[in-house]
Amino acid sequence: MKKLYALVGALCLALAFLILGSVLLSKYIEKNPETLYDYIESKEVSSSASQSGNVNFDQMFHVGITEKEHKVDKVSAEEHERIYTDLGELKVDGFLNSEEWEDRLAKGFSAEKINAANRECSGLFYYNKIDNSLKQLYLEIYLAFTNYSDPFFICSINPEDIEFAFNCVLGDHPEIFYINGYMYTKYTSQDEIVKIEFTPAFTMDKSVADKYKEEIDDYFEAFKKGISSNAGEYEKIKYTYEFVILNTEYDLNSPENQNIISVFKYGKSVCQGYAKAFQYLSNRLGIQSTLVVGRVGSDEGHAWNLVKCDGEYYYVDCTWGDSSYLNRNTADTGLSSNGINYDFLNITTRELELTHQIENIEMMPSCYSKNANYYVREGMYFSAIDPDRLAMVFNNAASLGKSTVNIKCSDEMTFNDMGNYLLDENHIFDYIITENDTLTYSKNQGMYIYYFPVNY
Repeated sequence: MKKLYALVGALCLALAFLILGSVLLSKYIEKNPETLYDYIESKEVSSSASQSGNVNFDQMFHVGITEKEHKVDKVSAEEHERIYTDLGELKVDGFLNSEEWEDRLAKGFSAEKINAANRECSGLFYYNKIDNSLKQLYLEIYLAFTNYSDPFFICSINPEDIEFAFNCVLGDHPEIFYINGYMYTKYTSQDEIVKIEFTPAFTMDKSVADKYKEEIDDYFEAFKKGISSNAGEYEKIKYTYEFVILNTEYDLNSPENQNIISVFKYGKSVCQGYAKAFQYLSNRLGIQSTLVVGRVGSDEGHAWNLVKCDGEYYYVDCTWGDSSYLNRNTADTGLSSNGINYDFLNITTRELELTHQIENIEMMPSCYSKNANYYVREGMYFSAIDPDRLAMVFNNAASLGKSTVNIKCSDEMTFNDMGNYLLDENHIFDYIITENDTLTYSKNQGMYIYYFPVNY
């Protein structure tokens, strides 16, 4: 009973201090409500919502798909030489005559070329995910883009399959920056499609694209000088995340902002440019990375990445790590001294879905590992109160000249315990130096992160 009275007395005393504005241990702590993370806490998205439905990729990729129709009275099915690939027999669903079949082969849609493309694309996320029956269609679209192909009769007579495969190709290949859509002409007989002619919509001549490719190669050569060839996968992902953010400014009016040219040539982009640049650079370092699209905030289209690190999947959002984007929307809470927010470097599905809604053409894998999370790998992750480790984190931040210390907790209970220890019991002043009577700090309730100044 004495313990109960003591507890009630302590609570009353704390309430009295708050009401009277007294300063406990000569310090009063107040929270800054004007942060991105207060918004995040009030905008949670359920996991069931984020995994349902498909986004309109035409809108996300800013591409155009044009349909034409040509009616034919007579259809003749001609036998052609059977050609076998690693995927099976090379075939076309449409009714092609000998001239059209030979034209396809002349333009590179042969067993040899398809097998080579299959080897190039094996291991890519969307290519691996799609049904085997659509892989030849994917590869034909890929070959049409990389070879700057003229119009040809594609292997499918299903416009929806063509659009799906087209989006998968763009999702896997950030290096294809010179396409903004395609046109297809469906040949119909008695309202049935008998063949489809596919025409890529190139945004520039091949000679111009080749010059850009040379500049992109130069960019990559400069980029890779900053990372050791012996670096682990986490180090490569972190380095790429930092490099893209530090060398890119968020700008809605940047040229070519839906592809990698905006980042590599102009240093300005929007979310899709960030995501594709990260994907391109990390892929060339040997990291499996792909594009993910969906929505954030008030139904705003957005793009980010899925990466595989040491055999486990994580989400990465370079745009939300860049101060030039964050300051456009909110205060700079959580930014490190180099202007980078690391909260979205290698996060779980649960953490992503607090702010992002996934709307992808393929179901994303469940990301639940925290092993390669930034806070875990950098020693700022706590599963229990540890005064000595806290002192180490604050001292290390001060020695490196950082302005903030970010502390991530493993779960809600630890997060609450940390708040009680540092704030309610005022142990925060064991770790920082301040001459003020107040302390401004912030927190991300959903991601279990506190943000404190190093000195105040």
